[in-house]
Amino acid sequence: MSDDRAFLWGPANVTGRPPARLAVEGLVVGLLTAGPVAGAAVAGALTGFVVAGTAVGVVVGLAGAWYLFSTNAGRVLVGAVALLAGALAWWLPGMTAQAVLAARGESRTVVVTEVHVHRHEGRTHVKNSCSVHLLDGTPVPTEAWRTCGADARPGRHLTMVFDPEGAVPPTDRVLPATATEALAGPAAATLALAALCCVAVIRSASPGAVESRRGP
Repeated sequence: MSDDRAFLWGPANVTGRPPARLAVEGLVVGLLTAGPVAGAAVAGALTGFVVAGTAVGVVVGLAGAWYLFSTNAGRVLVGAVALLAGALAWWLPGMTAQAVLAARGESRTVVVTEVHVHRHEGRTHVKNSCSVHLLDGTPVPTEAWRTCGADARPGRHLTMVFDPEGAVPPTDRVLPATATEALAGPAAATLALAALCCVAVIRSASPGAVESRRGP
């Protein structure tokens, strides 16, 4: 294998079934990277510490990427692990909230109290968001966006979906039909991250090391 290809993709040129010990090491690294990234993001969403959960997930992903870098893994694979871990940590809290609302959310009527107009410099597109409260006057911490159209006015009634247990904020966006549907994409991304780590570990071993691990 050329030096450039080994630098980018790892020095090992494994064909067929990889050595058992190398595969186990890759599996462990994958689980210890993907599991905490996803777990921190989900926990942050369910406890209200979304930013903290995302930050922990990003740090774990970078730590996994650094470990792979230190074992001479291919730089393309190391970069892909870092990027995918960061994207997963950022994406999963929102999808977790959608899953919770899809599973047990309740539709409630809210009243518009104020309309906010968002104009983007250099664009003709204008987007509104509405501050709302419940019918009993309780303020809602989340603004309505999708249903806050150009004709929105204070006093108008809108519908939002609320979590009766208050674990995630309400929303007026269109939700997936089921929690499974909401989490299917993040679950696939989590498995892809674990598999990518495993491949990076297997390809990080030098060809001689791979042969020695195969045994006679």
